[in-house]
Amino acid sequence: MKILLLGSTGMLGSDCKLVLETDYEVVAPSSKEVNIIRWDTVIETLQSVSPDVVLNCAAFTDVDACEADEEYMRKVNVEGPRNFAQGCARFHCKFVHISSDYVFDGQKLMPQPYFEDDAPHPLSVYGRYKVESEVAVRDNSPNYIIVRTGWLYGRNGKNFVKSVVFQAVSMKKKTIKMVSDQYGSPTWTYRLALQLKKLIENDGRGTYHATAEGCCTPYEWTEAILEKLELKTKLEPCSLTDIQRPAKRPVNCVLENRNLKEQGLNIMRPWKEDLDTFLEKYGPDLISEAKNQ
Repeated sequence: MKILLLGSTGMLGSDCKLVLETDYEVVAPSSKEVNIIRWDTVIETLQSVSPDVVLNCAAFTDVDACEADEEYMRKVNVEGPRNFAQGCARFHCKFVHISSDYVFDGQKLMPQPYFEDDAPHPLSVYGRYKVESEVAVRDNSPNYIIVRTGWLYGRNGKNFVKSVVFQAVSMKKKTIKMVSDQYGSPTWTYRLALQLKKLIENDGRGTYHATAEGCCTPYEWTEAILEKLELKTKLEPCSLTDIQRPAKRPVNCVLENRNLKEQGLNIMRPWKEDLDTFLEKYGPDLISEAKNQ
């Protein structure tokens, strides 16, 4: 199997490359080599690579910046996926697209999660264009997988875990304020990459949710990080409404992996279990990097 991987240098894309290239031929061009918003470039790439699967991990993911640059964000997050969905239909290859928990408004009362067939109702520009990207994929590709996920962390790229370590170690904050009334499932990108591999190998089709099992608040997530790494910074709870950001965030970001479970494909593990494994493996390096920043 030959897989064309878009966004291979990002947090999720780099782990997908690591996981997939052990068993398959992975072609991972840079964003400079393949401009996903140019139709001619997309077609030329598909013709020259001739992949069996296109995995799209390329996206503009700065949620707040999306509020200020809607035009560019729409090109990357909607027009790019549409181009590849249409191209994949033309060349008869599967298209795998990554979407987000931000397609929902988060108004469901806890502990109710969101299911794949719940109606999207985004609160932000980022969420709205993720919904549009899903529609573009469904309307243009007969053989697609859409995977909604959220609260990602990994070894590469900017993420929540690195930010907490940086605040505790480099900034030497005595107290970190963290939201205690928002809920989601911290998801390790390496685990998600393994799940994507399983979906591809089993010819999955349609829309799936794929996040770690269980949920927590950012406060509880931070507490688990500090405890595991034995960092002495104190925590102070605050409300989501206390954090002034350009983009509105959903309160309930919990997704249920129902379709994966019904098809016997779910390999996602409890969030705390994966977080502990991640920190055991990379924690010392994260602390060392934070000290040197």
